[in-house]
Amino acid sequence: MKALFFLYEGYVDWEISPLSYMLSISDVDIKTTALKEEVTHEGKFTVKVDVEIEACDPSDYDILIIPGGEPAPFHKEERVLNLIRGFDEQGKRMAAICGGPTFLAAAGVLRERTYSTSIDDNPAYADYFNDHFLSEKDVTVCENLITAEGNAYIEFAIAVGKELNIFDDREDELETVLFFKNQLRS
Repeated sequence: MKALFFLYEGYVDWEISPLSYMLSISDVDIKTTALKEEVTHEGKFTVKVDVEIEACDPSDYDILIIPGGEPAPFHKEERVLNLIRGFDEQGKRMAAICGGPTFLAAAGVLRERTYSTSIDDNPAYADYFNDHFLSEKDVTVCENLITAEGNAYIEFAIAVGKELNIFDDREDELETVLFFKNQLRS
């Protein structure tokens, strides 16, 4: 299984850290892409990406993951929007958290699908979102999309893990939640 993370300047690293960890210990092949060779996330670390965005073929991956952060001005970049549309056209899973669903909305893939996000009330993005489909849940799975509010990053990671079948069973899933909530002490 292969996962592609789209990273951009100022993305919120902690919203995807639990997920990337869970995928890495599940032997999921993780690759990163961006609009340039290196990006700096909100925590101020600079990350060199694995694959240029032009070289990304959705058929090579099982899921596209988009972290939260301030999407402007990157949400208008056609290379990103075309990548998202390619994943959607192939029915591939996409997961986006916090401001990440703005990219899905800008690419036109939200359509009439229920979604969660933390950025829908920002007037700069009002034209992208249809409030009629805004979920009241922290994490929403609708067709091939997994979306979440930024404060639900553990729940987001678990939802993506469930959709990708990386847990051995329900006990494995619950143990993972307890680990991330620091409740495994004896």
